[in-house]
Amino acid sequence: MFVRRGFFGFMAAVGLVATSHAQAPAPAWVIPLKSYLGAIPSMELQLGGQPSTVLLDTAGGLTVLMPSGVAKAGCQPWGRVTGTRMRGDRLELPRCDSVVAQIEGHALHIPEAGVWDFSKMLPKDAPPLDGSVALDAFAGKLITLDLSGNRLIVETPASARARTAHAVEVPMRLAREVGGASLTPMMAVQTPKGKLWFELDCGSDADIMVNRAVADVMGLDPSSKQGQPLDMALVQGLPVKGRAQVLDLVVDGNIGAPVLRQWIITMDLAHERLWLSPVASAKDR
Repeated sequence: MFVRRGFFGFMAAVGLVATSHAQAPAPAWVIPLKSYLGAIPSMELQLGGQPSTVLLDTAGGLTVLMPSGVAKAGCQPWGRVTGTRMRGDRLELPRCDSVVAQIEGHALHIPEAGVWDFSKMLPKDAPPLDGSVALDAFAGKLITLDLSGNRLIVETPASARARTAHAVEVPMRLAREVGGASLTPMMAVQTPKGKLWFELDCGSDADIMVNRAVADVMGLDPSSKQGQPLDMALVQGLPVKGRAQVLDLVVDGNIGAPVLRQWIITMDLAHERLWLSPVASAKDR
């Protein structure tokens, strides 16, 4: 999808955070996640009152609807939105405006959805999908992504404060392309020459992807077509390890679901702030 660049490259119970034996403030709502094809988070919602299955793709940039999703939503595609994927390929898609989905008793407002039949990118026996939701659908909100717990949490200010009380804040950017409609979170990675910015991509089943132009500064062989072990650090010193694939990208890099699953990730999408807490320590509190 847009800006995410590389298509594949979220139960339900809210945990307790120890704050002097008191129960943490409740979040606004919790969205249960499932595993699609054993690798990618998906969620159930309603479009036009009809049950729908969609992917959750944090680096998708722009929410997209499959033709089946368009029919359920009852929207009328028109015009065109244009963006690029992670490897630089250009997408030009019709758009549907003001799409409203219902999920867990709450309304999810999607200002502009692209219309894209990406079924050809899926295995022939893949379960049907109605689209893919990106973080543009949560713009301005406080959210927590807990892939290990299969949930996406929409926080209140109070629940976010409690959840991040012992977390590490990491520099964050929000990439907004497609005329400002798309939204992709990016996290700072430290290198000897300065910061790089890597997408957070739960829609990718790869550990890490690195732009060939910066592979050498990260200790990788730019010419290698094989996965390489990578031990890097975020700006606040948090270690990140995984297999890295060196590719020609239009971004510095991309951190996929296998690595993101190690953290509880809270994002303030209104103020460009991001906190990480390792899953083990988060679950123990």
